Amino acid sequence: MSQPTRSESLVQRLRNHFLFENLRDGLRLFLSDRLTAVFLGVLVVLVFLAAVGPALAPYEYDAVQRSEDGEMMRLAQPSADHLLGTTNRGHDVLSRLLYGAQPTLLTGFLGGTIIVSIGLIIGVTAGYFGGRVDSLLMRITDFAYGVPLIPTAIVVVAYFGIGFWSSILIIGFLLWRGNARVFRSQVLQIKEREHVKAAQMLGASNLYVMVRHILPNMGGMIVLFLALGTGLTILISASLAFLGFMNPFIPSWGIMLRNAYQSGYVSSAWWWTLPAGGAISLAVLTVFMLGRGYERITQTNVDQVQA
Repeated sequence: MSQPTRSESLVQRLRNHFLFENLRDGLRLFLSDRLTAVFLGVLVVLVFLAAVGPALAPYEYDAVQRSEDGEMMRLAQPSADHLLGTTNRGHDVLSRLLYGAQPTLLTGFLGGTIIVSIGLIIGVTAGYFGGRVDSLLMRITDFAYGVPLIPTAIVVVAYFGIGFWSSILIIGFLLWRGNARVFRSQVLQIKEREHVKAAQMLGASNLYVMVRHILPNMGGMIVLFLALGTGLTILISASLAFLGFMNPFIPSWGIMLRNAYQSGYVSSAWWWTLPAGGAISLAVLTVFMLGRGYERITQTNVDQVQA
């Protein structure tokens, strides 16, 4: 294999330099909005807890806590040894909360990625090619709109079995329909711009035009729908867990709420229910506000450049 020439090495260094500059400018722009920066910090904390939560947990999530005389600590209120108390089975609530961050956030991010990926493929293909392709893909989207989400997810999970990965795939394959239409409408507008038409006239392939000219102009919308898809996946997976259609041996926050409800101590054992419900709400709010903030900042920057 031939060694790169000096000019090629210079070009590569310049590319790396400009890539670093773009990433740095993008991060600076992202942090310029105070509210968005706050939620970015919250997301960093949540991701950190998801990554190292089990190591930070004071006890194993399924370890039964006992008092000095050997009795099970059922529904013990918050104390120095158990900051968030215990469940009706003597499990430490804080430990289960830290263990539950990983499966909950992983479900959300993977589900959101699947939703956006399918929506992008359908929407961009339909909007760019138009004609029969557009008509066929939009009819498929219309059919997907007629499929009820929760009942269908319950039936499919009951048929194929309760599993972590199967639940994520089911949610992803049922929620792409909304963003596909929005992506299609975006592509219909972008492909009429002069630089896109110029690339087509110069003989650029369809794939090149879509990757280099269509998708970069949809960045804000893609991030927004990724955030929405992540939040919806977390909510729906928590709903399925509450209904008993998620793996009960994976200590997600939804499973925590389900166990609290089944125990009959939802209102009395507030230290058991509020942390899990608050964590779900905070995660959903965080990803939504980050997506909305990114879209707002990006649009403001584009308007300033055009002005």
